[in-house]
Amino acid sequence: MKRNEEFLKRVKDNNELYGSIKPREISKTIENKDKIEIKPSQIDLTKEIIKTGSYEVIVNLHAEVLATIHIEVVKQAEKN
Repeated sequence: MKRNEEFLKRVKDNNELYGSIKPREISKTIENKDKIEIKPSQIDLTKEIIKTGSYEVIVNLHAEVLATIHIEVVKQAEKN
């Protein structure tokens, strides 16, 4: 299973987020978009998501079944 998810986030001038993206947020996004329940404990972040960019996340679906999700963190447009 391979998926792509995009997260629009407010960022600082150095492209750092105002808080990291956690497994709970990823699982809620998947559940809201696809109606698939993934527990946050099933999500293994390969590294902390604290800046804009591309990230790979591993989802442990079963003892021998893994899925890869590609996370794209994009700067949210400024509201005037």
